[in-house]
Amino acid sequence: MSNITFIFPHPVSGPTGGYKVVYEYANRLVADGHKVNIVYSGSLFWKKKSLYYKLTNCVRYVQHILKGYSGRKWFALDKRVKEHLTFSLNYRHVPKSDIYICTSPYTAMYVKDYPTDKKYYFIQGYENWGGVTDNILRATYHYPLKKIVVSDWLAKIMQEEGCDYTVIKNGFDFEYFKQSIGIEERERYSVAMMYSNNALKGCEYGLKALGIVKEQYPNAKIKMFGLCEKPAGLPDEYEYSQVPDKNTLNRIYNESAIFLGTSNSEGWGLTIGEAMICGVAVVCTDNAGYREMAKDGDTALISPVKNAEALAGNIIKLFENDALRQQIAKSGNEFIKQFSWDKSYQQLKETLEIL
Repeated sequence: MSNITFIFPHPVSGPTGGYKVVYEYANRLVADGHKVNIVYSGSLFWKKKSLYYKLTNCVRYVQHILKGYSGRKWFALDKRVKEHLTFSLNYRHVPKSDIYICTSPYTAMYVKDYPTDKKYYFIQGYENWGGVTDNILRATYHYPLKKIVVSDWLAKIMQEEGCDYTVIKNGFDFEYFKQSIGIEERERYSVAMMYSNNALKGCEYGLKALGIVKEQYPNAKIKMFGLCEKPAGLPDEYEYSQVPDKNTLNRIYNESAIFLGTSNSEGWGLTIGEAMICGVAVVCTDNAGYREMAKDGDTALISPVKNAEALAGNIIKLFENDALRQQIAKSGNEFIKQFSWDKSYQQLKETLEIL
């Protein structure tokens, strides 16, 4: 059995796609008898060396301790998985393991120097934000780390860089998400959407699109959910659920005819897959992560990013053509079945050579 450590740049306070994927792998690994650590950095000094920056990171580290940093607050993480908060990701501060898996360019900058050959870089998106430029990000792809990417579009970037890589597409939890209301039985004029205050999620365009739809169909039902508090100015008739539990999230999906995916950029796009499992017809933006599952006119209706009018037009198109809505929902529901966790986990074990 192996000792495996996943390394995150920081803790998160609620459901986050990339963390959910790692937690799922961690649960399966410990169930198979492996020892698994998850390390969160309380501070990252990679970018700036100023005294102000260091003091800020000290404060952030203390805040994580006081608030609690465990993913168990929002994910059913197996008790055998050990979580650690460390002030530094230098090798001497992390648990000694057989295998290290970094999860971002920030953590790759540390793991590349660990004195072992079994180092992996788990890439779930093109993370050129937070001070990481394209040049800095692409430089991390050339570190002496074995690359694992979750999608075909990220594989193409590896090809552009001349890097070796393995593709392991994410799975979906078909026990957690289920269709409980027939596709034909949905309230025709109903739309669900995930809200985030992260600009990359493009929610400002989604809200504008819903406003356009409501002008034409004032009785349309809108259900929204998200990690953050209900956004200011959201119309009273819009339902909003903050950090919904399993039953609430399944209800939102199943009571909706259409799911609106608004992101400007996604590594994978878990929410549109979850919606497909639950029998919702997807209307979404044209970003690479969504395109792993969204095929225009087949499993979804796709429009350009940052185009509220086009998003609204596709919602209205499905409002006015229920047969097309049902066809897209059924195609998406069938297509998504290929992405199982069992398949993804088997590929991970083969890649880590821990069969």
